[in-house]
Amino acid sequence: MAQIQVQHQSHVSGPNGVAVANAGGGNQFVTTSLYVGDLDLNVTDSQLYDLFNQVGQVVSVRVCRDLSTRRSLGYGYVNYSNPQDGQFCAISFCFYNFD
Repeated sequence: MAQIQVQHQSHVSGPNGVAVANAGGGNQFVTTSLYVGDLDLNVTDSQLYDLFNQVGQVVSVRVCRDLSTRRSLGYGYVNYSNPQDGQFCAISFCFYNFD
């Protein structure tokens, strides 16, 4: 059963478009990163993408894996550019079961 936590991240774009902290001025944008825990070890990046993209535009997904064995560590991250999509997703898929 997957558990989801939401973390909002503010970024400020510097003159070259690279996100920097505490830049004076520039274009600011907020992304939402969802921690997805208690994943079955067979859940893939594409499965996470397909599920979470139903709620809103997913920027990226990642199932975290052991560096040497490449086995899933049982958690991952889903990133949305729209914080409202991330909040709605956290409500919709909290304790979702992939089975």
